[in-house]
Amino acid sequence: MNPMYHLLEKHNPNRSKHWWIRLGTSDTDTSHVISTNLAAAVDNLGDDLNHSFYWDQGHATNVDPGDFIKWVAKVTGYKK
Repeated sequence: MNPMYHLLEKHNPNRSKHWWIRLGTSDTDTSHVISTNLAAAVDNLGDDLNHSFYWDQGHATNVDPGDFIKWVAKVTGYKK
C-alpha cells in the first residue's frame, strides 16, 4: 500500500494528524528515500511529525520505546 496516494493524490481530511516515523540507517528492506518522502509529505500538510533515523540499525528496530510512549501521551493528552 502506498500512503502517498492517500496523502497527496486523494486528500483525506480524516487521516491521522500525528505521525511517528522511524527507520534504521542500515535497513535493507526500506529505502531512506521512502521514509524521507513520507515525512516531507506529512510535514507539508501541516501534520504533527516526529521523524528520525536509528543510526546503524536494521529493519523493524525499536531503540526508543520510552520516547514513543511519551509521544503518545503528549498527542493524546494522557497524564498519569
